[in-house]
Amino acid sequence: MRRLISLVLSAVAAAALSSGAAVSAEAVKIGVVLSLSGPAAVFGIPERDAIQVAMDKLKADGKLKRTIELVIYDDKTNPTEAARMVTQAINNDKVVAIIGPGTGGNILAAGPLALRMQVPLLGPAGTMAITDRKNEFFPWVFRVAPSDRVDVKVILEDIAKSKAKKIGVFFQEDAYGKTGVDFAKEIAPTLGMEVVETVGAPYTATDLTAQATRLRNAGVEAVFLQVSISSLGASFVKAANQVGLTAPAYTNAGLAQRSFAESVGSDVDGLRVLSIGNLPYDPSEGEAELAKLLKQAGKVPQGWGELVGSNGLMTVVAAVNAQGDKEITGVSMRDTIEGLCGYQAFARGKPCFSKDNHDGWAEDSLVITELRNKELKTRR
Repeated sequence: MRRLISLVLSAVAAAALSSGAAVSAEAVKIGVVLSLSGPAAVFGIPERDAIQVAMDKLKADGKLKRTIELVIYDDKTNPTEAARMVTQAINNDKVVAIIGPGTGGNILAAGPLALRMQVPLLGPAGTMAITDRKNEFFPWVFRVAPSDRVDVKVILEDIAKSKAKKIGVFFQEDAYGKTGVDFAKEIAPTLGMEVVETVGAPYTATDLTAQATRLRNAGVEAVFLQVSISSLGASFVKAANQVGLTAPAYTNAGLAQRSFAESVGSDVDGLRVLSIGNLPYDPSEGEAELAKLLKQAGKVPQGWGELVGSNGLMTVVAAVNAQGDKEITGVSMRDTIEGLCGYQAFARGKPCFSKDNHDGWAEDSLVITELRNKELKTRR
């Protein structure tokens, strides 16, 4: 009888140990809500690809202290769908953080859900409004790309070097475009310039003759494109050539993509494009490593999208690793991210968050490139 009791107790103890091991090894679920279809898929697909190849590399190198499971959703470049996917990821899949949604408008739509459900969002969009401290959901939204507050300042400073005084702006009609225009109008006078005309268009517009004509007739000396959709940017460049708008053009980081460089051809050689790094054409050491991983997976490196996607992954991995064997929740992820600084990433620059600063990447991650022979060449 004593032997039987002993065996039973040993079995119970073993079961308890086994249960404890299972808890500690339980996968940490991370949501990935990106624009895998719709106009912003030009970003969403490269973002997803980079997240997947980077995760495979971290696993192979033993860099994960906990098992991490990615749950991927398509927000379809639609704010309503983004909110629905975020809700599903949190309620059904029990994710403790979400990389995404894919665009500024989609992040703004999902922000109140992040607040209510207490799960942080790591937005890959530059749209200034997503990390505005006036937002009630500010504590739950982080940015893994430079803010357009930084981007617009850098590109306008570059325009100012040309001695241009009268600036025209073409923008896409969403939160990204409109907040960028507003900030350009605010900062231009401090650089001795004036925004004298602004024209916009929806994502899907193809005939932009009227917009280019208005800028030409306003006598602008430089044109700034606050556009992230490569097809829209290419359509504007084509229209500008057709109507004789010859003012030098400058574009924000959203167009730092292979698809844009190849679609506009050589007619706009000299066009300046702000970029977070230069993954496809002139990579830093970290960017070159990511490009190699993509090529090994059969992918062609595109540019901006892969870098911000990998930034999101490296941030959640750093936050999970920092917590060791502790229970990981949305709250613990939020608190941990606010203390991350100087962790490993593929993109250049030093990522750093704090309780008061939810914009992890700054000006040191940016370069200005010039379009030459269908490639973006980093200006030295």
